[in-house]
Amino acid sequence: EYAEYLFIAFWICGSAFALGTLLHLALVQRDTEPLHTFLKSLGRFFGDAERIANSLNGLGAGLAFISAIGVLKGAIAILSPFAWDKALAQADRILHFGRAPHEWLWFTVQSPLALKIINIAYNFWFVVLITAVFTVCIARKDTKLRHQFLMSFMTVWTLGGFFLAMGLSSAGPCFYERLGFGNDFHALMQALATADRIYPIWALNTQDMLWGGYTGATTGSVGISAFPSLHVAMAVLFALYATRRSRLAGVVMWLFAASLWSDPSCLAGTMPWMAMRAHP
Repeated sequence: EYAEYLFIAFWICGSAFALGTLLHLALVQRDTEPLHTFLKSLGRFFGDAERIANSLNGLGAGLAFISAIGVLKGAIAILSPFAWDKALAQADRILHFGRAPHEWLWFTVQSPLALKIINIAYNFWFVVLITAVFTVCIARKDTKLRHQFLMSFMTVWTLGGFFLAMGLSSAGPCFYERLGFGNDFHALMQALATADRIYPIWALNTQDMLWGGYTGATTGSVGISAFPSLHVAMAVLFALYATRRSRLAGVVMWLFAASLWSDPSCLAGTMPWMAMRAHP
């Protein structure tokens, strides 16, 4: 399943890159033979032995690691039943001056359009994840920085995404009421359901799929794990790497990380607290 999603992502990104390059050559640089120039640059790219070596070992290690962490992620709910949801919800209120984060940002939660935009940004994280890892793997320059990123990527997923997640096992606000912890997030989930009738909120379908796998009602992933948010952790890692490579790229990625952290749905855990499945 992961390979299928990866192939689709590579195909879409590769096609978009090729089209963008051709348009740039034809319209900006006014190249008389844009296709010929593009094919020559492509030949130089794939003819670079050092880049190909980097790509093979980086992508090979990445694929093996992501497959493994996907299996571990799915085992958390089995190895360590949810026991921290109430404590984390209370900590959330203490950290946010006696109110849940989504209560401070209720004006956003009440807007179906705002929730749809948030959901799009959240799902775009998967595109950023694939793009960042792929870009780092094929990088030819700054081998030390490249290795630092890949090792940090694996360390964060292993320590945060598995060990810490298992030690503080929780299902998150989207499953809070279903698990009998109370109705603290009932209003938030109702707001999402209301928005879904106007603009499709993809997160709700994913939640139902995960819940079906967890309860055994359907086949599929049982990988529900809420804390910590690897979406935010990875976005910060991407921003740190981008800052070292380009000031402009760094600014863009820090803004993206801030958008994930500051979303009411993110802070309340409605979407980022959802467990990751074993795909990007």
